[in-house]
Amino acid sequence: MKRMPSVRHAYHHGDLRNALVTAAVRLIEDGGTATFSLREAARDVGVSANAAYRHFDDKSDLLAAAAFDGVGRLAAHMRQATANVTGRRRHVPASVARFQAVGRAYVSFALAHPELFRLMFGECGVCRMPEGPAVLNIDSPWTILSAALDALVDDGVLSPERRPGAELRAWAVVHGFASLALDGLVPASSGGADEALTALLDFTVTGLCGTTPATRRRL
Repeated sequence: MKRMPSVRHAYHHGDLRNALVTAAVRLIEDGGTATFSLREAARDVGVSANAAYRHFDDKSDLLAAAAFDGVGRLAAHMRQATANVTGRRRHVPASVARFQAVGRAYVSFALAHPELFRLMFGECGVCRMPEGPAVLNIDSPWTILSAALDALVDDGVLSPERRPGAELRAWAVVHGFASLALDGLVPASSGGADEALTALLDFTVTGLCGTTPATRRRL
């Protein structure tokens, strides 16, 4: 019987660069970046190191491409989370539910892909500055967060005066929580982490939007 081709050889001709990025992401998620090499990615795909060097100058170049790929994966995860929020929930406006879904998706991605997440914000990452992905004109976690905050304004939950700079404040909250959780500093048993995140997101909405009577009535 004819043997099926292995996964490492199953890339389309002319698409070697993307195949190497995909292999890099997989290898980094399995073993981190400490022992990762461009040659290892080439072996995983089934090509020579020389072929890989035609697309990437060195290991750092490939790591940066893998980090960029991670941004797209995170954005897709966040976008899907907001799409799953269809309307008002338990007296909570849909805009608030979507904003909190963005935060939950950010944290869940970090916990599901810890090595990739660390790479995205590390030395080779494209997320080191918020404007990085925006400059590249892509749908990024930053633009998705911005849209969620704009929706809070449109819904009358967040006042226009409190809107400037809200991205950084909200990002600091969820990124800090994700980092603490990855380091094992958030209770993980008996739903502790989920309950802690729920309380933190409620706290964040209150902090961003203020505690005016109008806000309390909406929330």
